Amino acid sequence: MKKSGRFLFAAGFLAVILILVPGWILGENAVIAYHDQLDGEMIAYLLQARHLGHGSVLPEFLGGAPKTALIPPAPGCVLLFAGEHALLAFFVMQFAGCIAGYVGMYLLGREVTGRELPSVLAAGLYAALPFLPVYGLSQYGLPLLLWYVLQLRKGRRQVSAYVYAALFALNSSLVLAGFAVLAVFAAGISGEALRREKRRNLAAQAGMWLVMCVVYLLTNLSLLGQILGLGESVVSHKAEYALASEDFLRGWAEGFLYGGQHSQDYHLYLLAAAAVTLVWTLLRNRKESRKSGLPRAILYALGCNAVLAGIAAGWNSAAGVALREHLGALGAFQLDRVLWLSPCLWYLVLACAAALIMESWEEKSRTARLQAGICCVLAAAAVALTGLQIVKSNDFKSNVQKLRNADYPAMSYADYYALGVMEQVEEFLCQRTGLEQPDYRAVSLGIDPAAALYHGFYCLDGYSNNYSLEYKHRFREVIAPALEASDYLRAYYDEWGNRCYLFGSECPGYYTIQKNGFYFTHLELDVEALRGMGCNYLFSAAYIANGEELGLKLLREEPFQTEESYYHIYLYEVEAPEAEL
Repeated sequence: MKKSGRFLFAAGFLAVILILVPGWILGENAVIAYHDQLDGEMIAYLLQARHLGHGSVLPEFLGGAPKTALIPPAPGCVLLFAGEHALLAFFVMQFAGCIAGYVGMYLLGREVTGRELPSVLAAGLYAALPFLPVYGLSQYGLPLLLWYVLQLRKGRRQVSAYVYAALFALNSSLVLAGFAVLAVFAAGISGEALRREKRRNLAAQAGMWLVMCVVYLLTNLSLLGQILGLGESVVSHKAEYALASEDFLRGWAEGFLYGGQHSQDYHLYLLAAAAVTLVWTLLRNRKESRKSGLPRAILYALGCNAVLAGIAAGWNSAAGVALREHLGALGAFQLDRVLWLSPCLWYLVLACAAALIMESWEEKSRTARLQAGICCVLAAAAVALTGLQIVKSNDFKSNVQKLRNADYPAMSYADYYALGVMEQVEEFLCQRTGLEQPDYRAVSLGIDPAAALYHGFYCLDGYSNNYSLEYKHRFREVIAPALEASDYLRAYYDEWGNRCYLFGSECPGYYTIQKNGFYFTHLELDVEALRGMGCNYLFSAAYIANGEELGLKLLREEPFQTEESYYHIYLYEVEAPEAEL
């Protein structure tokens, strides 16, 4: 790498780190995306770490659910959570993911384009995308994986490629991204095997694929056993998922232009700039364009993303849903996660388009330079607009605002997990009853159950995408009155049900109530059914006016809170029937 290249790489690296710094400075007060992260995956890491190597059950979760109810997306990262510093473990995952994304995209871009600036540009934007750190290398690690595949095709770096393949599989999710990686990789190997031209180290590529398969198998044995009906298998609540179809063409357009859930990469401006650059390059000098591999690389990437969008759209189309309805719980499998592979290819397109512009600029023709200058302006505008969208969508903006104003109204890590408040509840119960957390069971109302689980309480509620159908039905009896009062809540639980939470039809936000004066005037809750599940205490973010009528005893008039806390918590005891007193 030349001196100028080292400077560009270091500058891009520094920019990526600076994006993370505001959150690190804030620590527990950092604003961190909580949907599908703090509410679920973080709890999966914490509970799996607490019971690492101990049995097949998570006793704190859903009254003692199998470990398959909470499978961490990056199994290798469970060890990071073995200590008492969960936030530090999260920051380590965030840092490692961003660096893997940056280095991987840089190497991939330089391998394809041979140029530093386009590679650094694509790498910096890719590493700044709002991927969720809890998914490990599932997205961040894809460019480096593809770079190693290209190295193997050239007979290079076989040992390190195998090591990274194992590392990637150990720190990524089979059901969210791994299945797509394995399928696309296998298709690529098969395609090369069928071609008449010289085959490029197929044995080495197959070996890398096999390494990933073995690691995925070993880290997902319990889940695969459940799917195959081996051992003590239970029927998943996914069997009751209500599948809704969408128009294929609309689904394809949305997937191709905007991406899917947790894979939005804001590439629309980049696509427009790349399309203009590609067409201009091909029309300007077709002979020279054929010599360059960059237009071909762009077309390959665009074609792959079009196919991935087609697969996702087909899975969610009327025909796809008709097929899925005959697959039982497997019909709920999110095959549209293949779109998680798309961001890597979109930012490779950016690197290739920028390299094409640079090639034209280096020509001696004044006309070519003028045209290249016009394309450069378009590309710069596209990159600037894309960067602005990325900054707005990730946690950087919110954390900068939080640094400037501590009262910035965004829920922080400390807010979400009720730090400083749940500890008061635990201490009060210990002093009042002498019982430890494993000795009683609790549920939360107006507070995400993740907060109680984070603090070690044994809960009957929680967020899972794979718990037993029998438990879903039992818990439904508890919240049946609320579901009857709200068509929205009934459909939300009966047709999906990943959130096994207490609900109230008059509750704003449904499971996060800020201490703002709201209280329940008429909570719909079957306390007898709750008692039958073994519940002892209810943590509520709002006062329950009809609590005594329901059979809930308020243990302290004043709620537990701190001056800065998002929640205040009213502690209710689920009273035993009079005959048992």
